[in-house]
Amino acid sequence: MSSSSINLVNSVIDVGSIVDNLIYVDSAPVRNMQSQVTTLQSKVSAFQSLNTNLSTLSDKIDTILYGTTNTPLINPYAFADRLENSIFSKCKVTSSDDAYVSATADNVNSAGTYSIAVTSLAQAKSMAAANFADTSSTTAGTGTLTIKTGANDAVTVTIDQSNNTLTGVCNAINAANAGVAATIINDGTSNPFKLLITANDAGTANSFSVTDNLSGGQSLNLEQKQSATDAQFVLNGVSITKSTNTISDVIPGVTFALKAMTMGAVNLTVEKDIDSIISSLNDFVSAYNSVNSFINSQFAYNATSKKAGLLSGDSTLRGIQSNLQNQITQSIANRYTSLNFSGQAGLDFNRDGSLSLDSAKLQSALSSNFAGVAALFLGNGTPSDNATATDKRVTYNSKTTQTQAGTYSLQITSLAQQASLVGNQSVVSLADNETLTITSGSKSATATLLQNDSLSSVLSKINSAFSVQGMAITATDDGTGKIKIATNSYGSDQSITIVSNRDGSSGFTGFGTTPATASGADIAGLINGHAAVGSGLILTGATGQQEENLRLSVAQTAIGDYGSITVALADAGTEGSSIFMNLHSRLAGITDPLTGPIHNSTDSFNQNIKSLNDEISSYQARLDVEKQMLTDQYNQADQALRMLSVTQSSLSSQLSKLGG
Repeated sequence: MSSSSINLVNSVIDVGSIVDNLIYVDSAPVRNMQSQVTTLQSKVSAFQSLNTNLSTLSDKIDTILYGTTNTPLINPYAFADRLENSIFSKCKVTSSDDAYVSATADNVNSAGTYSIAVTSLAQAKSMAAANFADTSSTTAGTGTLTIKTGANDAVTVTIDQSNNTLTGVCNAINAANAGVAATIINDGTSNPFKLLITANDAGTANSFSVTDNLSGGQSLNLEQKQSATDAQFVLNGVSITKSTNTISDVIPGVTFALKAMTMGAVNLTVEKDIDSIISSLNDFVSAYNSVNSFINSQFAYNATSKKAGLLSGDSTLRGIQSNLQNQITQSIANRYTSLNFSGQAGLDFNRDGSLSLDSAKLQSALSSNFAGVAALFLGNGTPSDNATATDKRVTYNSKTTQTQAGTYSLQITSLAQQASLVGNQSVVSLADNETLTITSGSKSATATLLQNDSLSSVLSKINSAFSVQGMAITATDDGTGKIKIATNSYGSDQSITIVSNRDGSSGFTGFGTTPATASGADIAGLINGHAAVGSGLILTGATGQQEENLRLSVAQTAIGDYGSITVALADAGTEGSSIFMNLHSRLAGITDPLTGPIHNSTDSFNQNIKSLNDEISSYQARLDVEKQMLTDQYNQADQALRMLSVTQSSLSSQLSKLGG
């Protein structure tokens, strides 16, 4: 008998594997979000690495600006203040003979050569007691020791039976803080121990005396062993006396040590430490190039992996790179330098954005124009409630509350003039006596000139007459032998009138008997494009304009552009154009932990990471529910199949019996 059947005996479902595979498929969005989280975390790490590189760069700049990585609470504005503590003020000092005089230098402006002849060294007074056989058994007397050092009050040291050994006396003196130091020495004799008392400081002003009021026991018998003397030396012909051999208050910023008396002079040469300046700038270049290399690595495309850098296309990173480059490539303008670009001092960019320093070019520039190079790198800012001009011919005088902060251009359109008259005759000597009367304002002077007076004598007599009357007028040779008489000041308020008792013929001064009169003229120009008010050599900003009441003195040379003037707010200065100071500020802004672009980017990334993690958690929770549901469903199916398997087995058994 034939039959067909379905075998369900081994039909057991692998529930775990089936459910895991289904959940894996459904969890693709989770894996995608986790990948995004990993990428974002890598970007955060990349920005943290950038921040570390920028911090190193900032430290190098701070060392250039301040000689240390510890920046002041308030950055200096004026060039002189910036220069004072910068690497550009670092000096080195060399001695022609260190065995006699050695020296060190800080940031100073005391460059030069100093000749030092040492005639006496400072030394501290010392006294020694009699020899003792031991330090802790033999006793001295009891009572008091009175020690007086220099102009200080006398100090009384009490010696009793608890401290009247040599060690006890020594310790008691040291504990008294009397300006001396006591010690016990061993001189190698049969009774070898001596109490030695020495002044803490050298010099006659620190000499001391000890009054021994001890009785009983072994006597101290203190005797002077070394007298107090001052250091005496001659520096560039000036005799100087000091109480110490280490001198730090004679040459500003230079400390020198007198080691021995000299037969002749020892020369100290103080000069700018150009090697340290170049070294510091090379350190800056290395730190900058590390930043540039890191940024370029983020933008680079790997042809093998066909992937770009992690931060490729990131606008924040590109902006940081551009911002840093702009501070170095900017045009610099201030009154202390004629240099405008870093390349003029050897600092240039390469094609890949890295920096290179031509040390030879920098050294040459420092040697020929040290202050100009320093001003190029350090710049000149404007202190709060003040103003500065980029052109050295312009001096800020004052402003009022009407003057607004800002940067204003200055052009001179007409030069100021003195009141001036020139005689029409060249003078060699006078043909006869002549009297000149010169009037200016409310004052008048009369010059009495004599026959045969030479030109120099005539000028001297005229100027003497002005001096007697207190008149600010000067007579000079105009270069052709003619007499020029002019007011010392400029402006329309200046006037001069000259009349002579002689006609203007040859042999006389040439001013004539008809009074000649001349007036000066005020300077004219534009501040911020607006016509300013001129008065002599002073220009004042026009009423109703931003520059109103801005008052400037102009050392005029020619008509034309006179740079710009920056006016600062009452409570905030301005940096001015400066390579290193501007870099310092930009780096502080870039790395600011609360508001900087790196903080903003990493904060945005971290917020996205948090949002993704929250979404992952939510999605995972749904997957967990789905997994449980699928597990329950497939377990039920598995159970049903198992029951069918049992039924099949039973039916098969019964069918088998029937067939038999």
